[in-house]
Amino acid sequence: MAYRGLFTRHVSIWAAVVTASRLPVAMAPLAFLFYGRGTDTGYSGGAAMAAAYALAEAIGAPLLSTRLRSRPHRREIAVGLAVSACAFALLGTVPHPGTGLAVALAAVAGATAAAAPGALRTMAEHLAPGPHLHTALSLESTLNMAVWAASPALVSALALGVGPQAPFFLATTATFAAAAALWLLPDRTGATGEGERAPLRQALSAWPVYLTSTAAMYLLASIELTLPALLEHRDLPVAYSGPILTGFALASIAGGLVYGARTWPGSVQRQSLVMLLLMIAGVAATALASTWPAIAALLALTGLLQAAVLITRNLTLREQLPADLHPLGYSALYAGSGIGYGLSAAATGLLLAVTGLLLAVTGPDTAVLIATGTTLVLTAATGLKRRAATGEEPASG
Repeated sequence: MAYRGLFTRHVSIWAAVVTASRLPVAMAPLAFLFYGRGTDTGYSGGAAMAAAYALAEAIGAPLLSTRLRSRPHRREIAVGLAVSACAFALLGTVPHPGTGLAVALAAVAGATAAAAPGALRTMAEHLAPGPHLHTALSLESTLNMAVWAASPALVSALALGVGPQAPFFLATTATFAAAAALWLLPDRTGATGEGERAPLRQALSAWPVYLTSTAAMYLLASIELTLPALLEHRDLPVAYSGPILTGFALASIAGGLVYGARTWPGSVQRQSLVMLLLMIAGVAATALASTWPAIAALLALTGLLQAAVLITRNLTLREQLPADLHPLGYSALYAGSGIGYGLSAAATGLLLAVTGLLLAVTGPDTAVLIATGTTLVLTAATGLKRRAATGEEPASG
């Protein structure tokens, strides 16, 4: 029933823009690899493109979001998406570009659209009625997970069935469509004169939220990367890793919808902390499980919790930053979670290297337990920071 009251005309358009703008982001890492495989750039060139895209996105998100503090959001996002779409189009139409040009175009595509996720999340605060904000953010999280779940099959089908550059044409179309649909939404201009001094320092004051997000994504990346080895270590069919991870993705989508369908007791900070601790326990139990149904069930439970953690971190950040810094904070959160989750080639390569070193001297279950321990320490650090801040409040009042 909560979703029934959410879907106004503007929110429906906003949801379509979110989906269209996230599709190229989800497609990009695998699309670059298939592109390198099918052209003169090779796999190494494709990996370099993916790394350049991710790095440019991580840098561009907070930098471009600072412009939204005093400029019309709609125009800024639309221009960035249009430039990104042009970069994807060039990748799809330039015949066999060298690695240097391909890497440069990938970086442009990632950087110019990087402010869109944070800005669109900020737009939801004004498009959705007050009581429906957490429902709108749940919808956004669900759409994001659905796009990420569908994109690998979509990229594979286009790259192998049509051509290595075909995914870029879809990315171009989706990005241009998102830019055009933005003009059907009411515009919003960031507040001026508020916190103009060191906005980045202000945004970084919410570091416990960013750290919690990165810790959660690192934890999930660790179990996903070690799942095949974990199944083999338990003498279970490695082929089950695909269906198990599909179940995890579907559970995440369902979890986002369930969280947004009602209000939950306690503050969003407490909800986020409790569910992250449950996620840590679930992943640790997965490392110790001896049967594939138990592993699948525990990962599905973790997926349900992951969705709620993603949503509550956004709500927590909204409470901790002034309104004019919401786009910057959301963009920093988006960039940090992407790095932590290993969605880019650079982050994935780092996690694979760390996991590979651990697997060389321990079993995959031990590697996962080390990851859960690391995440627990990071979570405890954020909890201590919150407690210290709460203790300081009376003195400052």
